[in-house]
Amino acid sequence: MLTFRDLRMKRLLFFISLGAIFTGSTAFIISSGGITGRTGSPGEGTCSGCHGGGSGPTTVSLSASPSFTTGQFAPGQTYTITLTVINSAFSKFGFNAEILDPSNTNAGNISAGLSGVQVINATRKNVTHTAPKSGTGSAPFQFVWTAPSTGTAIVYVAGNAVDGTGGTGGDAGGNTSFVLTANSSIGINEAVSSGVSGLNVYPNPVRSEFRISYNLIESGNVKAALYNLQGQEIAEITNEDQHIGLQTVNAQLPPDLAKGVYFVKISVDGRQQAQRLIITQ
Repeated sequence: MLTFRDLRMKRLLFFISLGAIFTGSTAFIISSGGITGRTGSPGEGTCSGCHGGGSGPTTVSLSASPSFTTGQFAPGQTYTITLTVINSAFSKFGFNAEILDPSNTNAGNISAGLSGVQVINATRKNVTHTAPKSGTGSAPFQFVWTAPSTGTAIVYVAGNAVDGTGGTGGDAGGNTSFVLTANSSIGINEAVSSGVSGLNVYPNPVRSEFRISYNLIESGNVKAALYNLQGQEIAEITNEDQHIGLQTVNAQLPPDLAKGVYFVKISVDGRQQAQRLIITQ
């Protein structure tokens, strides 16, 4: 028969065990919703610190819309960044990323996570998955980032391929970094001639609803429309007078529109700038 002293000791050991899981220096945290501080940046660990035992290498690729030019970004440009976690032996994936300057502080601003991605406003702003994402050998994670006005931005990212059992065994992590540098000549001539800078369409690819953001350099009549590859207008999104400054337009694809590659064109008093849009519905 357990005594009162036995019960107190069991209760104490239970709380010590919880403390080891959540705060111990050699302990681990299991979280299907993703956690911060695992990007592999200076002073941080990676997913592999807890997860392991799975087969095959896990790699991460980076792409952006609009595209980076030979590892360079346009200062102040807003990008939709896609980090794709790849491991052919798995069908579920997670990630953790941040973008820092050489002094290890936030470079630019991560403003929004897209489908399955959350932004966590830690000292170093993080993006991570909301839940493991399914995919055949890979899964993409997207978020919106506005580049700094100058300098270098380093994208630190750790990817994790998981077996979906809820534990840390049988998984495979991998991490990498991408260095981007500012180039003030990118996009300047296009922005001046079109009256628009920082044109961004997201999410991209899209299934139904999407958003267009841009900085209007001068006030005027603005028309936004969707075009096919033959240059035919498919749908008008907006046509109105707008004032100088940052603009955001919400849009929805026409019903029964075939999947494929299209263009969103912004016309300011007849001057145009376009952004490719991939439709997956």
